[in-house]
Amino acid sequence: MSRNPFILDRRRFLGTLGLTAGSLMLPSFPGSRASAQSAPKRVIFFITPHGTVPGRWHMRQPGQDGQEYDYALGGLSEGEFSHILRPLHRHRDKLLIVDGLARMVSFAEEYRVADLGYPGDINRHHICQAQLLTSNWAFQGAATARGGAQSIDQEIGNSVGQPGRWNSRVYGFNHQHAYNYVAANQPAPREQNPQAAFNDILGLAPEPSDPGEPSRADLIDRARASVLDMANEEFNAVLPKLSSADREKLERHRALVRDLEVGVNFVPPSGCEPSFSAQGHVIDQFSRITAMAMACDLTRVVTIVTQDIPGNEFGVSPGIDMHQDIAHASDENSGSAQGIEGMTEYNRVYAEHFAYLLDQLDSVQEDGGTLLDNTAVVWLTELATGTHEISRVPNVIAGGGGGYFRPGRYVHYPQSPLTVAWGGEAQVGPPQERLNVSLMHAMGMTNRRSFGLEEVSIGGQTISLRDPLPRLT
Repeated sequence: MSRNPFILDRRRFLGTLGLTAGSLMLPSFPGSRASAQSAPKRVIFFITPHGTVPGRWHMRQPGQDGQEYDYALGGLSEGEFSHILRPLHRHRDKLLIVDGLARMVSFAEEYRVADLGYPGDINRHHICQAQLLTSNWAFQGAATARGGAQSIDQEIGNSVGQPGRWNSRVYGFNHQHAYNYVAANQPAPREQNPQAAFNDILGLAPEPSDPGEPSRADLIDRARASVLDMANEEFNAVLPKLSSADREKLERHRALVRDLEVGVNFVPPSGCEPSFSAQGHVIDQFSRITAMAMACDLTRVVTIVTQDIPGNEFGVSPGIDMHQDIAHASDENSGSAQGIEGMTEYNRVYAEHFAYLLDQLDSVQEDGGTLLDNTAVVWLTELATGTHEISRVPNVIAGGGGGYFRPGRYVHYPQSPLTVAWGGEAQVGPPQERLNVSLMHAMGMTNRRSFGLEEVSIGGQTISLRDPLPRLT
């Protein structure tokens, strides 16, 4: 059956107005954006699972572990990059490799679970997934933990989103649980199928099987006059009957509906060429969609949650369990050769996919350089290592964030001792949660000093989570 991509799916349009919908804006372009307008700032979160192998990832200067320092990457050869990060060498002048941060809210969560006797899960996979983008207490359930507040992608998207565009999008997979949340225990909408994600970002749908069904123009005309008005009437009727908490929840959805523009005609701006190809790896397909969406200014905030790649993609024999046989056996002091080498190659393959995303962004020319120059692309993982450590968490920021970040450098933060909930000490650097503050400032939200919790108490120490990280600008 032939497909016309410019037919609006009426069921999808109506469904977005329901009370269970996430954040949706139908994309439209006024067609009159001045060519001289400066390029917008954007942020992309690229999330991989299981952490890394620190000795195969970091690029520290010998003898300087106890010091805060940074150095230029531009003069390094490809062979001087660490094995895992070597695929990023071609983008070295646009990288900030950030070494030494710690997941402070997750350390504090373990005290909270232990002291208060919550029935929730203390599995670090779960609490770190819940807190990676929320920087807040987890929503503790009977057997697990999920995000306990709105995530940073939603916060930034709500601030910088434009009328008629999507505030933010989430593409890809769950690593057990969601990372992105519109509110406590409310995961943000996520699209796992690349073709559906492409249709979704453009507001497109396949041609109906019945040629007698209404055309896109017919549906738009009907929707303009009735759908939004009907939704507003329903909100007014329901609100007085709800509790204060439910009213707050409904008002959030009402605000989303209010932001929908009536005109949904797509007029591509200059340089925007929407297209979809199902070729290549699913992660790379999402990277192409993301670059297109941002080049077309359909959204300014995207999260790509990568597929947990199978063993054959990083040289592991069939039957080997990634979690137990590789990640859990990858400690450089006590692990197996199979675990260490497998985990190293696992991360190197993710670095190749991250480099591909940077290729796509850097190929788009715009004011101020390239799309990559005007974007902060943040490679994150929920754990520091496959053995569930949460200090010295690996972070890579690519792009300049529209001039906020000073890329082309390796940034190292020193470590200091911290008493942890389950005994012993961890060596920790600055809170990774402060990176979220840096990202908000990069996106123009310079009045914000914190995101999520402002401070936590760990082992008798009060640790501030406020203010941007030093040395990144």
